[in-house]
Amino acid sequence: MRKILIALAASALLAGCGTAGTDSATGAGAPSVTITGPANNADVAGTFPLEFTTSEEIGPPESGKHHVHVFTDGHTDDYTVVTASPFQIAGLPPGKHTVGVTLQNADHSPAGASAEITVNVTEGGGQAPEPTQSSGDGY
Repeated sequence: MRKILIALAASALLAGCGTAGTDSATGAGAPSVTITGPANNADVAGTFPLEFTTSEEIGPPESGKHHVHVFTDGHTDDYTVVTASPFQIAGLPPGKHTVGVTLQNADHSPAGASAEITVNVTEGGGQAPEPTQSSGDGY
């Protein structure tokens, strides 16, 4: 009988704690941000749309809402404040680059969520260039 009571007490205690990453009082999980496009390791042009979703409503910092910091190649101190998705990444030279996003509170303090992808910037805008027709006259 004692083993059954201990098991019931443990079950009740666990049920009251909720699941990992979830606030049992509100049912809300920890803040999150996810990059939804482009895909990780995608070939992209030097300018491309970065699409993301967040668990929090975002807007301008002066509105009191969360926002996202977007940065490249690990330069977290050189970010752009972004308040809507998609956001155009521009000016990356050809080659591999990382693109990161962090969810921020209105006061720019971290909200605890981040995501990162790697992209390959190509001269051809992410697709292989079409073969050109030779005129046959050697030029």
